[in-house]
Amino acid sequence: MQLNDFLRCGYTFTSDEYELETRYVLTTASLAMISIFLSIVTLAYYLLGDYDNTLAHGIGAFLTLLSLYLARKVGKDNYTKLVYVMTVFFLLLIMYAYYLTPEIHPVSAWIIIQILASFLVLNIRLGMLIAIVFSAFIVIMNLILGYDSIEYILLKTSPVLIGVGLIAMIEKKFLRTIYLLEESNKYLEERIKARTQDIEEEKRKLDYQAHYDFLTDLPNRSKFHSEIQQWIKNDSNNRLHFSLFFIDLDRFKRVNDSLGHDAGDKVLQVVATRVKNVIEDDAFFSRISGDEFTLLLLHNKDIDKVHHMAQHLITVIEEPIVFEENKLYISASIGISCYPENSVYYADLIKYADTSMFEAKKVGRGTYKFYAEEMTHKVEEIMLMEAEIHSALDNDELVLFYQPQIDIRTNTLIGIEVLVRWRHPTLGVFFPDSFIPLAEDTGVIIILDYYVLRKGMKQIVSWKNKGLDIPRISFNFSTKHLQQKGFVSVLKDLLEETNCRGEWIELEITESHIMSNIEEAIAILDEIRKLSITIAIDDFGIGYSSLGYLKLLPADKLKIDKSFISKLLENSVDMTISKAIIDIGNSIGLTVIAEGVETEEQEEFLRHNGCYYVQGFLYYEAMSVTELEQKVLNK
Repeated sequence: MQLNDFLRCGYTFTSDEYELETRYVLTTASLAMISIFLSIVTLAYYLLGDYDNTLAHGIGAFLTLLSLYLARKVGKDNYTKLVYVMTVFFLLLIMYAYYLTPEIHPVSAWIIIQILASFLVLNIRLGMLIAIVFSAFIVIMNLILGYDSIEYILLKTSPVLIGVGLIAMIEKKFLRTIYLLEESNKYLEERIKARTQDIEEEKRKLDYQAHYDFLTDLPNRSKFHSEIQQWIKNDSNNRLHFSLFFIDLDRFKRVNDSLGHDAGDKVLQVVATRVKNVIEDDAFFSRISGDEFTLLLLHNKDIDKVHHMAQHLITVIEEPIVFEENKLYISASIGISCYPENSVYYADLIKYADTSMFEAKKVGRGTYKFYAEEMTHKVEEIMLMEAEIHSALDNDELVLFYQPQIDIRTNTLIGIEVLVRWRHPTLGVFFPDSFIPLAEDTGVIIILDYYVLRKGMKQIVSWKNKGLDIPRISFNFSTKHLQQKGFVSVLKDLLEETNCRGEWIELEITESHIMSNIEEAIAILDEIRKLSITIAIDDFGIGYSSLGYLKLLPADKLKIDKSFISKLLENSVDMTISKAIIDIGNSIGLTVIAEGVETEEQEEFLRHNGCYYVQGFLYYEAMSVTELEQKVLNK
């Protein structure tokens, strides 16, 4: 048995029972020491042959041991009853012992012990009562027995009175100590409780930050991954049917770039609120990245419900958003995968929904697409093609072709456009339309353009060194470069590396891409022109330029897209648009060039309407370096 268990009589005490616990410990310790002392005294009297004292002290030792035993059995809530019973036993024992041998010397000590035990468990009033009873008992017994010595009476009663006084002092200190300890415990408990609450609050905040998006208050990517895994895990009977919506806001970057991130944040919050207001309570909606959201929707094989929800989401998202004095219009592309029809693995469902979303963007944005297995094959083909393009760049498989630009008034060369062909070692020749769009989507276009630009610059320097009179050569250039930091510095480095001059080259940039971030584009194009490089707006007419922006653009040329020229004489709309482009370009001092001129009738129309610069099969096809030198440059 451990000491702590012995002193507390085997009980467990709460913090509110601190005083009771203290009294138990002190009383048990006192009773234990008394039992040991009385046992030693009993043995001593027995060895001395004083059997009366042996009996009295033996009964005292027995009663103390009985008290220890009963204290463990009666329960801590019944301790007062035990004290009263044992007090009566001790009183009777002491009275009997004194009556048996009035000269017995330990009687005063016994009385003090009884008072002390009573005090420890009960209070000083009971101890004082016992002291009065014993004092009266001693006086009466002395009178009955004929002891009239005042000194003898004082000798017996003084220890009792002194003991009561000391105990009264001790109790005062004891109670004060207990009070202070209880107050200290309360204070500590309050501190611990407050600290625990702070820790719980901090834990809650950290948990929120780890699983929720602070801007929209939606679950984040981590929470979404946990949720979709839990949905699948809980479907032990394979009866669950749900769809995963991958929602991406179309052209969201334009909002941030044109109106600032505050406007972008406002759009995200409004979209999140609108979607939350139209989805069911058992659906799970989350924001997993900048402008990407996911939705888990239970449908129980009701595909019409999925169609309806997808169209409803597109409709509510497309409602105008008012921000300060601006009215914003935004759309969303949605990709949808279904569990378990498409897959029973969460990673596949996410990948398939993402793939479907990109397919939705390709067909015009503001729509939705369900996943089909062919999409994965297409993605795999794209990934393979991307790797092949990197390999083509490493192995120098890309070849430059050149198409002359002609002044139809004098039939003279006024420029050369650089076109690229891919000579695949096993699949043959690829034309730009088959790999340039992919290069744009994957970002490979950046290094591809630099490859073509460096190679073309070296070629014109070679021609200049041969003494050939070469006008500017123009390069098709992706506007993704305009989003790259240090783009103008890279151009300067390329000019220095190849010994090419800025006035020898021209960059053709697609109109619609410039308009997506007009202010930034204007600033960068101004820097490019400072290098003496001219700027041509390519495919003009198929985008959405305004005349106001067109005047601001630091451009030198407009190129009419060949889609207008090819049906020029068959389609009155194309004819009207082409004439309007020529008039606009000439009115603001831009050189206008028509692409894809293949017939004399087309040429005559252009000449008649003031467009004198053309390129197309009517004059020259795209040619290799050797063919260009033989057919054009050395004529």
